[in-house]
Amino acid sequence: MCGILGIISKKALQNFRSDYFDPLSHALDQMDYRGPDNKGIWMEDGICLGHRRLSIIDLSADGNQPFHSSCERYVIVFNGEIFNYLELKSDLKKLGHVFRTETDTEVILAAFSQYGADFCKVLRGMFALVIYDRTEKEVVFARDRLGKKPLFIYENEEVLLFSSEIKFFHAFNTIALELDEESLLNFLSLQYIPGPSTIYKKIRQVSPGNIYRYALGKNLGETVTYWSIFDHVGQRKELMELEEVDSLIQKSIQYRLIANVDIGLLLSGGIDSSLLACYMQQLAGKKVKAFTVGFADTSIDESVFAKKVATSLDLDLVQLRLGDITAADFSDAIYHADQPLGDSAIIPTYLIAKSISQHVKVVLSGEGADELFHGYDHYRYEKYFYQLGKLPFGGANAFLALISGLGIKKFDRIKNKLRSIQSFNYDTGVSRWTSILSPELSRNYLSDSYKNTEDYSEQFNGFLQQFGKSSGKLESSLMLDLLTWLPDDLLVKTDRMMMACSVEARTPFLDHQLVEEVVKSSSHFNNNLFQSKNYLRQLLKKKLPAAVSELIANRPKHGFETPKLHWMNSSLSELSSYLFSEENLKKNPYLNSDAVLTLWNNSKKRMPGTNYRLVWNIFCFLEWYRQHETKFGLK
Repeated sequence: MCGILGIISKKALQNFRSDYFDPLSHALDQMDYRGPDNKGIWMEDGICLGHRRLSIIDLSADGNQPFHSSCERYVIVFNGEIFNYLELKSDLKKLGHVFRTETDTEVILAAFSQYGADFCKVLRGMFALVIYDRTEKEVVFARDRLGKKPLFIYENEEVLLFSSEIKFFHAFNTIALELDEESLLNFLSLQYIPGPSTIYKKIRQVSPGNIYRYALGKNLGETVTYWSIFDHVGQRKELMELEEVDSLIQKSIQYRLIANVDIGLLLSGGIDSSLLACYMQQLAGKKVKAFTVGFADTSIDESVFAKKVATSLDLDLVQLRLGDITAADFSDAIYHADQPLGDSAIIPTYLIAKSISQHVKVVLSGEGADELFHGYDHYRYEKYFYQLGKLPFGGANAFLALISGLGIKKFDRIKNKLRSIQSFNYDTGVSRWTSILSPELSRNYLSDSYKNTEDYSEQFNGFLQQFGKSSGKLESSLMLDLLTWLPDDLLVKTDRMMMACSVEARTPFLDHQLVEEVVKSSSHFNNNLFQSKNYLRQLLKKKLPAAVSELIANRPKHGFETPKLHWMNSSLSELSSYLFSEENLKKNPYLNSDAVLTLWNNSKKRMPGTNYRLVWNIFCFLEWYRQHETKFGLK
């Protein structure tokens, strides 16, 4: 797990050192949290590759990067881990390859040399990498299948830059970074920015499962998809057996326990992490160190369940208690989130990563289980939505309005959500439930200049159409999070907050072979085993003592809740008052200051119908924008 940063000049640049090399070196110094163990830079013929190393496999200097193949033809910078590198190494040795190190990095280069453009197909892991072919003068950019590791590209007529984090492009004073209004609108609606777009106009992400090949002499680029989830959807007629799911998860965890450093576990006390704890306790060969976070607010505190699991499995449990956070905690989390991200769980994730870094370099985490096995409430809502959809939605809304008028408050929230849903111009699947507002309603909070901006809804609808070629409408909707919410919110949160503290997070539920088998079974998504993670509940009951397994397996889904409103009105009140002040809002050219100020005042008065998620989301953007204006300290 590392950080990468580099430059490709498209023409002879007179001031290459001062304009590009020196800023790159400075940026790598600032990126040291992604890789405190080594800094490396290599430069030749207008290309410069930079690397920060967090050593996990082969801790010796042999693993430092940029890394050269033994023939010196290929140079690589690589962020991530290849979990099947030992098997690949064995296969490549039989084909005549000779290895001089124990690194997975060297195995990637050998696979690239052997398989060419198909090399990513044999990699099992998480990665963002850049390989330079010195003979062909070609640069290859690649990203893992599900988007666990980030890779951003900035390009203009003179230069192509790449980075693990978007903020470090600010180090280069010769390039202009202008906000993308469509991405801002999408952020206001979703709390994250869907890729491959970014918050800046000339910066894009390499999409998950893609390779971008760039020829230096010709200044030509080509994108190739080496893996697509659509190729696997609905390909299986029979339902997955519990034993098959068990075997796939166990194999995934076995791979992710490969390291030359200690590995811990994020343990919330929910189904996913408790199941990971069972497998780890069985496979690790030594006592497992687990980490949990508790809140002073008992209504959102799950640590009592984590303690029961840890006791039953004899885990070494490290507990972190969170009360009020500081303004510095909030600002640091926004800084490390990199792009605007309104997921309030970034803050406890960041704080627990700080604690973890004192004990281990690697942790296993449960991301992906809810998306694969339908653990979120919004999957249930979507099924109700399709059932209600047989009737006119206006009638459903009128019915819920009647119930709301009887004083049942939770139906008022549903009524407001339906009002938002009715204003969508396209079907956007389950994202209608996770969104804060529809794009149409979010436009009210943009300044007049940007209200006609396009939005994400056509892109999401396109994903649904692709899924629909091999699956039904409901099943297609239930898979959408795997392409949207997961890579652009949850995996961003995990990567950025953990790496901010030099910790690598591994996600066994997102092993691509497990994902492939689950989506192959999409025609069975209405089966009871796919209802609220019943596959995982059954496995947990087989692996935990009965008293504990019943307690954990029968718990309703409890998301990573945070007391964000309390934070804004206590430890963050001074910062929030400043950011939402009329003076500060008037300086922001992108927001409708009057609409935002009204929203803020309504939230302070606890006015009925106030969208508090939107308040928090805008709060996060205002802090991000404040840091953007200072170029994140990279001037």
